[in-house]
Amino acid sequence: MELEELMNESIEKLEGNFYSKKFYFSYSSLNKLMWSPAVFHQLYVLGIKEERQDAHLVQGKIIHALLLEPEKFQDNFVISPDNLPTGNTKTVIDRVFSHHKELANNGDTRTSLVEFTDAIIDILKDMNLHQSLKTDQQRIDKIFTPDAVNYWNFLRSKGNKTLIDQQSYDFCVNAVDMIKTDSKLCTLLGHDLNDFSNKEVFNELPLMVDMADKSFGLKGIVDNLVIDHDKKILYINDVKTTSKDLKDFPETVEFYSYWMQAVIYSTLVSINFSNLREAGYE
Repeated sequence: MELEELMNESIEKLEGNFYSKKFYFSYSSLNKLMWSPAVFHQLYVLGIKEERQDAHLVQGKIIHALLLEPEKFQDNFVISPDNLPTGNTKTVIDRVFSHHKELANNGDTRTSLVEFTDAIIDILKDMNLHQSLKTDQQRIDKIFTPDAVNYWNFLRSKGNKTLIDQQSYDFCVNAVDMIKTDSKLCTLLGHDLNDFSNKEVFNELPLMVDMADKSFGLKGIVDNLVIDHDKKILYINDVKTTSKDLKDFPETVEFYSYWMQAVIYSTLVSINFSNLREAGYE
């Protein structure tokens, strides 16, 4: 009963903190609220979030970086080495490393894989892996391969960067190269500027607005905004990746409510660049 009371108190505190401040809806948060209020409550009120690393999501991030902010790519991503351990050995190292990070946040100073033999033994028992061997040392020897040690050192050096494999990187580079070979897309994204171009280009532009007579606001990060001062047009571009043919993309727009994202971004740009709108920019 005490645990239940503590949990309820914690939830009440989190809810009180959430409702005490103005909330700014992004496309993602508003979409979650419309899809499932319970999921919205878990993610945004209680703050219980899980970082998803689905392949298509990671590829989307890579393409965004290579296309819109290539100078920041190496700050956010690192390509995995070829000699990674595979299967269960990699799983064990990943779990030990997660354990290491938790301990390090609480002051633990151990850094070498060999210093976590007890944790490895516990994980092997939990996974029922190498349990047919007679001694713990034999089980440890199965894990302590040169590739495993190199992988451990690599995880320590990569920091918070997203780990990607060479195949994913090559796929994304090819996708970006295809975009760059299309002159119309380059013009739309502002990739063909010269000294005589009367345009402004903003990539990954964070915007936020307060809504009149509303208790909430709106926010978002616009992938690409091009302001053509000669034509007096503001182009709002959002880069999407899809496994479908282009002719089928309208179904994706409806399924993910991308129309709502378009409305939010248009509102953000219109209000933040109201001086241009008042000057007749479309």
